[in-house]
Amino acid sequence: MSDGAPHPTTTTPDPRRRSLVAGAALLAGLAPLQGLRAAEPLEPDEEALFMNGTARPTADGRLEVDIHAWIFEREHRWGLDSALARYLGLSLRKLSPAARLRFSQRTALFHAESEEDKVIDVVFDGSPTRITMPASGKDGRSNLRIVIDAPRDTREWVRYHGVTGPGELLHRFRGEALVVPEEGVSVISDIDDTIKRTQVRDRREMLLNTFARRFEAAPRMADWYRALAQAPGARFHYLSSSPIQLYPALSDFIRSAGFPAGSMHLRESTTWRTLIPGDEDSRAHKLGTIERLLAEFPQRRFVLVGDSGEADPEIYAQVFRAHQARIDSIVIRDVTGEGRTSERYRATFDGIEPVRWHLVMPDTTAWPAQALN
Repeated sequence: MSDGAPHPTTTTPDPRRRSLVAGAALLAGLAPLQGLRAAEPLEPDEEALFMNGTARPTADGRLEVDIHAWIFEREHRWGLDSALARYLGLSLRKLSPAARLRFSQRTALFHAESEEDKVIDVVFDGSPTRITMPASGKDGRSNLRIVIDAPRDTREWVRYHGVTGPGELLHRFRGEALVVPEEGVSVISDIDDTIKRTQVRDRREMLLNTFARRFEAAPRMADWYRALAQAPGARFHYLSSSPIQLYPALSDFIRSAGFPAGSMHLRESTTWRTLIPGDEDSRAHKLGTIERLLAEFPQRRFVLVGDSGEADPEIYAQVFRAHQARIDSIVIRDVTGEGRTSERYRATFDGIEPVRWHLVMPDTTAWPAQALN
């Protein structure tokens, strides 16, 4: 996806190309290239997870769409939940039955095995357009950027579904891309401790809140976001260092908690041991995603929303200094109690006009009036 993955290609390669190359080598009396194999369609026990991407209108009235898929096979071996719980320092026996079930559901994709050299076709709703995604890489990822005729009744979303063979529609493998107008305001929002209570600074609480407890929305944030969504051309882009294995749970949370739907930009699929990213990995992921959104939508204005629990203030200040004309404001939800006059904020926002950055304190009942110009 556009959140740290390589930029999608603008062409659709023929999935038979590899087998043709291998065949030519054999005819020439040469040994086939080591590791060369034909891409294959998905097996019945393999799945494709499409993540919310973005789409942009083109000058000729078409749409340029980003499609991001992860292809994988679930592992159903007994004991995987217990092993992961031990690694995370959690005791399943001490959890309630509901919490154990939640843990099993949210960790399921961390047991999945990424599938390489798999192809899947995509059919757009309301359109005869059918395209073949590039073969998946070792990480199971397949990314494509393609220009299509705008499907009928396209307003905010382009919707599509995966197809693996003639007439075989995989309705459970559905995806969508947010149509982002040329102009308007885009809200780039962090997730953990910004719109969802996670307690990132306390490892045990973070793990329990991520895997065993119901997701809890940060007070008043959904109401404020819905108000922001009324601005002309407003769009939301949710940015997090959480891995894509948490995409289904986070998507459900955003919908059920009443936040405006938007594109999702998570880290790549990961393993148990890289579940919690290092500070530099998280920073690079967030900076890279923001820079891409700014480059892909050059006429839009941006509001950056995060929290004080991690490096959001520092990351957003760096972005602001590089793109002052593009950033309307920075809003930080205070979870550390440092206060606006703290040494951290004085150093972080030094030289940035005070009216361009805002703190949302725990007792705040109103969104900063100047946050959206």
